[in-house]
Amino acid sequence: MADLAQNTAQKISQLLSRLPKLPAEMTARNILIFCVICLLCFGSVMVASASMPYAEYIHENPFYFLIRHGISICVAGIVAFLTYRISLNLWFKNAFLLWLITILLLLAVLVIGTEVNGAHRWIKVGGFTIQPTEIAKIVMAIFTADYVVRRAKEVRTHWKGLLRLSGVMALTVGFIVAEPDLGATVVIVLMMVGVFFLAGAPATQFLIMLGAILAGISALIIFEPFRFQRLISFTNPWADPLGVGYQLSNALMAFGRGEWFGTGLGHSVQKLSYLPEAHTDFMLAVLGEEFGFVGVTSVMILSFTMLACCIKIGHRALQHNYLRAGYLAYGISIIFLLQILVNAGMNMGLMPTKGLTLPFISYGGTSLMMCAAMISLILKIDASTQEHNPVKEESNF
Repeated sequence: MADLAQNTAQKISQLLSRLPKLPAEMTARNILIFCVICLLCFGSVMVASASMPYAEYIHENPFYFLIRHGISICVAGIVAFLTYRISLNLWFKNAFLLWLITILLLLAVLVIGTEVNGAHRWIKVGGFTIQPTEIAKIVMAIFTADYVVRRAKEVRTHWKGLLRLSGVMALTVGFIVAEPDLGATVVIVLMMVGVFFLAGAPATQFLIMLGAILAGISALIIFEPFRFQRLISFTNPWADPLGVGYQLSNALMAFGRGEWFGTGLGHSVQKLSYLPEAHTDFMLAVLGEEFGFVGVTSVMILSFTMLACCIKIGHRALQHNYLRAGYLAYGISIIFLLQILVNAGMNMGLMPTKGLTLPFISYGGTSLMMCAAMISLILKIDASTQEHNPVKEESNF
């Protein structure tokens, strides 16, 4: 498996080297910042457009969600600034402490969390809410990146590497499943498995870990009636368009109305109480209705360009022997990739409906803050790994 991981890294390097050379000013860092700012601007416009009818009906203020989104952007900026000011070594040295704090938050949300649509995922703090599962994503990325380097020998050669990481994973996702939040569970476990694979885990251990995870996810779907209905309904939402297929059928109608160039900003019909969660999970459907294929394609290009920049920065960190930083960048990239694919897939009817936001586009305070923190960590990695690491970290290759 170490050879397979090394070959994968080499193929990524070859692919990146084939890309056309860009001007000196167009570094991965600058392109990343540009993409994030564009996505934030696009997202703010769409939050305003998609939420106004619902906000006016529920809160008698059409700008209610836009104001809260603006506050979230400001707080996210502060979170990103503070994250950037902290050295990477400090994050990695306190990875276990961060994990313990995350476990306490996940436990707290089960005890004092606010119930919304049958799920306990949010803790009220003043007039705002915090979603601990979003914090868990970034903390588990830091923890896993530190673990596969600190326990590099065990990860590559001994079952202890698998068992220790599996125990941490099981405890963490166990609390998340109890909320329940299967979407966040899938993102976290696949991110940890991905980093575990890139760290050179033996093929047997990797396949056993992946098989156990797939079996567990399948069991959670099969033995929970509402999850099984969602799984079945996405294959043909028109079979029950007023029941389990309601969200997806309305999302597909939104894309259909948008055609190539959309109906125009503010002219969406589906956001008028037809499409639930139009300003959160199904923002892309409203965007497709108002801006059409061109608008959706633009957002996807910006999102995947952002993702490519994260991968490029992580790859350079590994080349310069900053293994923890490199694996952290890859872990963050996997989180972004899964959220983009799952959100876009469920909006377009390619995947079952899950409660995952589209990074920097969908409304959601904690999600926005954690996405900003992850981008800040990527920028910190870029700034800290320009030169070869004078302190040799144990290499997996």
